Amino acid sequence: MGNSGSNEDTLSEEAIDEYLKLTYLSRGEIRQIYKLLDDLEPGILKQNLHYRFSTEQIDKILPQIRCNPFRDAIYKVFSAERDGRLSFEDILDLCSAFSANCPQGVRAAWAFEIFDFDGDNQVSLDDLIETVQRLTGMDERGQVRIDRQRAKDVAQMVDTARNGSL
Repeated sequence: MGNSGSNEDTLSEEAIDEYLKLTYLSRGEIRQIYKLLDDLEPGILKQNLHYRFSTEQIDKILPQIRCNPFRDAIYKVFSAERDGRLSFEDILDLCSAFSANCPQGVRAAWAFEIFDFDGDNQVSLDDLIETVQRLTGMDERGQVRIDRQRAKDVAQMVDTARNGSL
């Protein structure tokens, strides 16, 4: 019988070494994420490293996501099974993408997926309007704070391929 600090309740060094190669996280960050998840469901990761946590559980350990206006899109993108739940590895991917060590290009690729709300592999005018709405909310009349024409103007400014999307 070990206590919560025993080696039996932690990730193996070999597993950590593998995650170090696959993420932009440090050894300490990987251990911390494992510990936070283990505190949510004690012993579950030891039994099943692929256990899938609910987004409500993850909100408890990642309050910065809980308060994010793109919470649902973030969880959708990082859920490998697209089932509204995330595994330890999904959470490592999420934390890695938001890490200061993550290269700009990798971060941009994840951001593109998050802002592609309709999943059509482009950030369209509707996606742009959805983004602005989530960031600013509605005005006092219950209208989106950006009208379609203004959104088109913004999209045209950054549409380098001239294909109507970003």
